[in-house]
Amino acid sequence: MNNVFKTAAAAVSVVFLLEGCIKEATPTDVATEDQVSLETTVRGIPAALVQAGSTGYANQGAAWDFALPAIHLATESMTGDLVVTGNIGYDWFSQWGTNDALGADYAVGALTWDNYYTWIMMANSVISQIDASDLSSLESDEKTYLGFAYAYRAMFYFDLVRLYEFKKNTVTQADDVLGLGVPIVLPETTEAQAKNNPRAKVDDIYDTVIFPDLDMAEELLATYAAPDKYTISLAFVYGMKARAYLERGTAFNDAGNTAESVSAYKSAAEYARKAITASGCTPLTQDQWEDPINGFNNAGSNNAWIWGLALPSESVTNLFCFTAHMSCENDWAPYHAGRGISRNLYNSINLKDFRRHSWLDPDRGSYDYKSCRDDADKYFAESLADYANIKFRPAQGAYEAYNVGGAADHCCMRVEEMYFIEAEATAQAGDLAGGISLLNDFMTSYRMMDGASYDCSARSTTLSSFINELMLQKRIEFWGEGIVMFDMKRLDMSSKRGYVGTNAPASYRLNVDGRAPYWNFVITRGETQNNPVIATQNNPDPSGRIEPWNG
Repeated sequence: MNNVFKTAAAAVSVVFLLEGCIKEATPTDVATEDQVSLETTVRGIPAALVQAGSTGYANQGAAWDFALPAIHLATESMTGDLVVTGNIGYDWFSQWGTNDALGADYAVGALTWDNYYTWIMMANSVISQIDASDLSSLESDEKTYLGFAYAYRAMFYFDLVRLYEFKKNTVTQADDVLGLGVPIVLPETTEAQAKNNPRAKVDDIYDTVIFPDLDMAEELLATYAAPDKYTISLAFVYGMKARAYLERGTAFNDAGNTAESVSAYKSAAEYARKAITASGCTPLTQDQWEDPINGFNNAGSNNAWIWGLALPSESVTNLFCFTAHMSCENDWAPYHAGRGISRNLYNSINLKDFRRHSWLDPDRGSYDYKSCRDDADKYFAESLADYANIKFRPAQGAYEAYNVGGAADHCCMRVEEMYFIEAEATAQAGDLAGGISLLNDFMTSYRMMDGASYDCSARSTTLSSFINELMLQKRIEFWGEGIVMFDMKRLDMSSKRGYVGTNAPASYRLNVDGRAPYWNFVITRGETQNNPVIATQNNPDPSGRIEPWNG
């Protein structure tokens, strides 16, 4: 893991100083690690999460190299719900979308492995600078920074485990790595130890890092009031606990540990409700959802986001940002005809559900679509394919200026997710009627138009059928946001882009019975070379193992 130490040191030396809130971050001169202050380091973490060229492959023209937003786009590309509706030659995420070249020898593996371990080392740097043996003796700022660092580190390990844990599927087999997560690197881990650092057990990572870190963050941030949506808050920590307990509930259930499963699910529901309450957030309204200027690009334009990342205009390029690849309304990147929703998923959306308006209906006259463009009617009719998305808008509606339109905030957690976790966890813990009621209430109160109501009772006669219905609504709700693939992997769900009438390009029409093998990410060759024990513990390469459906 020598490469991890090297990339981490580089990241620490190029952190971002802040004047005021994190939204206003600007790059500073390179400094040595000894010169970087505690505040600079901790506040540099969210800046690093949106850094273009974070793995170094941007210099080689890899337009997928823009940190966490790119990771979210990669995982979305691995579901059957996101479809490339334009020229696939412009799709920089095609390897994830077509299950091609995802093995250890390919550069794309650096997007997840190198980034997350760099960010972990940044969090470790903060933790190592503060003596936490007596929390009561810490200054207020020290407690806050330490709380941030523990929350970040928990999130990073949580994501890594969900990405790299090998889960059984119908395509690849690797019984010898079942139950293994990723290597644990802590502040006290030496470079020599990192070079012989095997994959830790998933259970141990949760028990020794993820939950203890979240417990520490909860204690340290108990009285902290975050000044904005760009700053870690107690509500975010609660939300992370809800995510983690939901994941553990399913794992315990799959292992036949019923009592532990029920307990974890109850904790997931409890912390989801705590996140809702502590955040004071409310779900997006129809006007906010469809806002042509601020739609899914401005944390300050709504009361739904619990935590998001800011991308300063000074850091924007016309290719290395989320908006360049996901917004279909901009004129400054070759992706404006690029990404839409699977036809089957679109057709499953209730006509009275306003979320349907996030994608263009084949009948453009079915709804008065809002747009930041002056030529919207003509543009939507002549330039965009059916089912293209208009969910993610150019920042400030600037569809002609990349340095403005690309500077979009990136949502990492919004309150709606907590409603879905609470509903699922309640049902999974044994109260199916309660879960149904929670989903019905959310959908009727926050997503239906013109006084229409939603009731999934008839479609939810069993727990399994309810989970399918809840996941249908969750897939619609969080399309494009980097959330759903993790749920699909957790729940052993099938992914399907090949069907009669599909709008997916031929090479993307992958059908998998149960979880896809490519949801078990492969560790990079760079890591296996520097940490040889990992070479014997890698996940199998899934690349090319599934023939595209050809009708």
